[in-house]
Amino acid sequence: MEPREDVSHIRSLVLLVGLSGAGKSTANRAFSDEGYFSIDNLPIALLPNFLALSRSAPERFEKTSVLLDIVSEQQREQFFSFIEDLPIDSQSWQVLFLDASVDELLKRYSETRRPHPATWPEPSRTVQEAITWERELLQPVKERANIVIDSSRLTPHDMRREIRKHISSFEAQTTRKMRVHFQSFGFKYGAPTDCDLLIDVRFLPNPHFHDELRPKTGLEEEVKKFVLDSAEAKEFIEKYIELLNFLLPHYSHEGKAYLNIGVGCTGGKHRSVAVAQHLSSLISKEEFLVSVSHRDREKALKQDEKPVNA
Repeated sequence: MEPREDVSHIRSLVLLVGLSGAGKSTANRAFSDEGYFSIDNLPIALLPNFLALSRSAPERFEKTSVLLDIVSEQQREQFFSFIEDLPIDSQSWQVLFLDASVDELLKRYSETRRPHPATWPEPSRTVQEAITWERELLQPVKERANIVIDSSRLTPHDMRREIRKHISSFEAQTTRKMRVHFQSFGFKYGAPTDCDLLIDVRFLPNPHFHDELRPKTGLEEEVKKFVLDSAEAKEFIEKYIELLNFLLPHYSHEGKAYLNIGVGCTGGKHRSVAVAQHLSSLISKEEFLVSVSHRDREKALKQDEKPVNA
């Protein structure tokens, strides 16, 4: 059996991959701002050479992010071949995938007027066809990623904040666990595109129709109690946690590194926030890396602040 690549000298190696136009360069600059040695567009075939070089100056490459462009099936197979040679039980390396919606990518390419890389080998491709082709090419890479960030709604500032949020978990973990992330959202703003599982909790009692609860969010005790103490919520939580307790070990066993669970209500302010927060508290922290975020909570609060006749 071939010896695996030695990355014991690197405390945190982040391989940045994803769709063209989804913000990989912005993410890599964010890693650089956080003290990482950042490399742009290193050919995948040179990754083993880079690791060999890094061993000669381990203090310089202790934290490293590498932006990789995968624009062909050959490069995709080279990528998989490389990560298969990395230590299985090491938490020192991570794959971070940058995603974005088709509409957002089309908008970005229209604004920058830059050609999509997938149009170079096939000049007759439209930008939309190039985006679709690349998404299909990279789907197996996305499924292998430890972290998936959908940049569709993120400003560069938001991206830096997302990177900072994940860096602490990159560097703190010593054993490889599957990450389980709960994301609340409002259907009125569109469902997230990067969810593995999606729950619609609009069947639960709605605090919006109670004047004293409407200004609050699902993070506040009165709203949590209103939503979670209902008979429907108790039965749903019990059954859904039973399902997750069955699914998660199986997903982890098959090598899945990241599971994103979307929890949606109408506005993303009350029910989905309370349920996502509660579900995240019921998943074993010893077996999984558990996190939660609330995509539309702040947006819903700002909507409430607008004058009625504005």
